[in-house]
Formats: sequence, structure tokens, C-alpha cells
Amino acid sequence: MLLHVEEDEDIKLIVDSLKELLDREWNILGSKKHEANSEKILDLFYKLKDLGVFEFLENSNVLQSVLINEFVGENLLPGVIATTFMTRNDVPTSVGINYAPELDKAEYIVTPKGIAKVSEVEYVEIKSPDPSVRVYKILSGKWSPYDNFNFVFLNASAQMLGHGIYCLNKTIEYAKTRIAFGKPIGSYQAIKHKLVDDAIGLELARSRYLVDTDPSSFEYSFKKSFRAILDSIQVHGGIGFTTDLDLHLHLKRVVLINKILTPFVS
Repeated sequence: MLLHVEEDEDIKLIVDSLKELLDREWNILGSKKHEANSEKILDLFYKLKDLGVFEFLENSNVLQSVLINEFVGENLLPGVIATTFMTRNDVPTSVGINYAPELDKAEYIVTPKGIAKVSEVEYVEIKSPDPSVRVYKILSGKWSPYDNFNFVFLNASAQMLGHGIYCLNKTIEYAKTRIAFGKPIGSYQAIKHKLVDDAIGLELARSRYLVDTDPSSFEYSFKKSFRAILDSIQVHGGIGFTTDLDLHLHLKRVVLINKILTPFVS
């Protein structure tokens, strides 16, 4: 990827601290992350808060914010934690337009209409495309002004890109070691060109949302991330379609993010 956390010492420190915490508390779950219960998820949330991540985000610039949110996507953090990162709040917060995730765990919800306590919002649960995240249809609420929803789109775009980056990197590693007809499959043009196209697509998506927080940038990020993840599953072959890997979880998460925020796109 074109942007590297090493170029920003503050980001390097916070990402290193995040990685250490997540490797110990979250990533050990591997492809079973979607089975984590509410107690585990909220415990992780408050450990992240104690680490000072949300306080750092509150005062971060745009580049710092998107790099951290890309990292959130790469690590497939639980729904209510991921949406809180989008808003830069320091309490469990959901986001959405007509639909919002994790209202059973969130204290606040942010929409284009404003921000409200979940206790002051009427909603009904619907079927979720992501088995790790419960989704609700918003019926009504007592909204207070919230004038920074485009920033939610920016961070959501970065998270989707993070999901795509993770799957692409896993596939590059796999293509280097998987042998077919006596050679690594990554040496074949059909695989090589597909992965290069995906890498270029993800970089173009990043370039676009860094200079334009318009909702159309969000839509573009979804398309490129979705494509990269689908290709990752295909290149992995049969195992890519199983639950032994977590590629399918990243696919379902970007579909979910798109579902809760797409209605705002004209």
C-alpha cells in the first residue's frame, strides 16, 4: 500500500499498541471472531478506551483517522467497536441511515438526522448479512444536531478498504506458497494480474476518499473492496469458501457497512 504508518510516529505508536492488545485479546479467535459474545465485545471496547485510542482519535487529523480505521477493518473488530471508531466517540455508538447495527450494545446512534441515545430511539430487529452483528431498522427517534456525518462516511470507507487490504494480503501470501503444476500459483498471469488489479483498485479508492468525503467515494470504496475480497475467496479455491478461513467474515462485513450507509447515496 502507498501509505505507511511508519511515516507518522504518533500513528506508529498507537497502531503498535493496538496490535499488541488485539493480538492478545482478539486475533487469537481467528476465524471464530463472529462467535464472540457481548461480554467479550464490551470488555474489549473498554480495554481499547483505557489504551487511549478513542481519545487519540478525537484529536486526530484526517490521515491519522483513516489509517486507524483501515487497521480496524483489517482486524475485523466487533460491530459496535467498529462503528464507534467511525464516529470518534468514546462510548459505544452505532451509525446508520435507515438501518443501524448493534443497538443492543450501543449507548448512542448517529444518523444524518442527528445523534440520539439508543433509549430514545424506536427500532425493530431485521435479518443481518453479517452473523457477528445484529441489525435494526430505525423507526423514529429524538435527534440532536450532528453536523459531521460525512466524516462517518470517510471512516467507513477506510474500514471497508481495510477489509479488502487484509484479504488481498492473505491471498498474496497464499499465492506464493500454493503449488499447482509444479509452480506457485502466483506465478501464473491469471492470478498475478487479478491481484495487481485489486491492489490498484484499493489504492485508487484510498486516493479518492482522502481528497473527497462525498458519499460517492464511499460507494467506490465498497465496490473495490468487495471485488478484492471476492477475488481473494476465488484464488484460495475451495478452502476460500469455507469457514476455516475468515475471508467470508470480511465479505459479510463490507456488505453490512454498505447496507447501513448506502441509502444516503444519491
